[in-house]
Amino acid sequence: MTPDFLDRIAAFAAELRFDDLPAEVVERATRLLLDAIAVTVAGAAEPRVRGAAELLRRRGSQGRSLFVVDGGRGDAADAALVNATAACAHVLDEGHKYARGHVGTYVLPAVHAVAEERGASGREFVTALVAGYEIAARLGMACRVRESMHPSGTWGTVGAAAAVARLVGFAPARIREAMNVAAPLTLATSWQAATQGATVRDLYSGQGAANAVMAPRWVEAGFTGSRDDVSHVFGHVAAERFDRAAACDALGGRWEVLRNYFKVHACCRNFQSGIDAALALRERHGLRAADVVRLTADTFAVPARDNVEARPANVLAAKESFPVSLALTLVNGRCDQSVFTDAHVAEPEVARLAAACEVRCDPELDALAPEQRPSRITLQLRDGRMLTAFEAVALGDPSRPLSPETLDAKFAQLVGARLGAPRAERLRHAVHELPAQPSLEALAALLRPPT
Repeated sequence: MTPDFLDRIAAFAAELRFDDLPAEVVERATRLLLDAIAVTVAGAAEPRVRGAAELLRRRGSQGRSLFVVDGGRGDAADAALVNATAACAHVLDEGHKYARGHVGTYVLPAVHAVAEERGASGREFVTALVAGYEIAARLGMACRVRESMHPSGTWGTVGAAAAVARLVGFAPARIREAMNVAAPLTLATSWQAATQGATVRDLYSGQGAANAVMAPRWVEAGFTGSRDDVSHVFGHVAAERFDRAAACDALGGRWEVLRNYFKVHACCRNFQSGIDAALALRERHGLRAADVVRLTADTFAVPARDNVEARPANVLAAKESFPVSLALTLVNGRCDQSVFTDAHVAEPEVARLAAACEVRCDPELDALAPEQRPSRITLQLRDGRMLTAFEAVALGDPSRPLSPETLDAKFAQLVGARLGAPRAERLRHAVHELPAQPSLEALAALLRPPT
């Protein structure tokens, strides 16, 4: 039988070697891990994440995989669930604009948990991480889940399952089987849950990562998938079209991990170009929030449809609101995690500006998506002036990358706040040295919160 796209993906997952990875890919994987650690450590402080860890521990979770929330150990699937849930809790996790999702948020926690369980070396871990990212990103590019669905916990789980199956030692045929078992276990995710601030949204990534760990286990237990449930689920069930050629295009030749984005604003990526534009106006003209009487955001279709709620139910909903995020930015001069608190969101000036904001779809800007996610911000001031700024892509886009210094500052801020500055710096060095380490134990020791 002629190899099909799943055969090619499975062979890539099984056969990729660390020495096959270009230096820039290893460097980006290191940066990906640093960013994931930062957002996971920060998100682990959320009560709901701690509650998830406590629930799983009460249910008897046992194993060698680290729960970043408290430094305890448990089953790999449980650790992946808790850590992936933490990673997306503050809406600061990296993503991939062409895949239209947060690839690393479920690939990395699943691979990390199983690498610890299996006693994998640093090189084995990094190689599996890259393999999973490359596969998951392409699966996201090959389809587009229904507009009513959130992409987390869907196609990314299948790519993560392939990487986990590689770590377990599966041959290509069994990796393919694991992918076909993972695909129909895709979650029926609700986009409106995210926009309304329902924290079940965090569990999309968590349960998706856990499913990636479980899929090879189900295969070992004797379960099977169909010949090709990947293209069926993502071509007919969760989405209407699936491009088999795109799903395996240039594997090992074009590295999708080099086309990821990183975030500095703790809100939905769809409107972060608008946050950048508002910050530029504020700085360029020395504005105060009180100077602004009206805001207009012209952008592409998705945020104009999904991110317009000016009276959010909670902080998570505020992160999905273009008007509220803009208002917080103009009031505080930043849009990081520090401004997304109940107190800041409830400020009268934030409420005034959010209510005065109109978000509109501009057909010309919509035609630029997804290559660009543009926003044009217009501010009407009390003195009658109209100020406008435009950004085609958000800071952190592959075409507008964040500097290493900015990413290091994000890491130091998020990790240092919970583990202390000296521990954060040691952890940063440990990640850079990981490919030379025989195991992940040194990393785990630094990730455990101080007693």
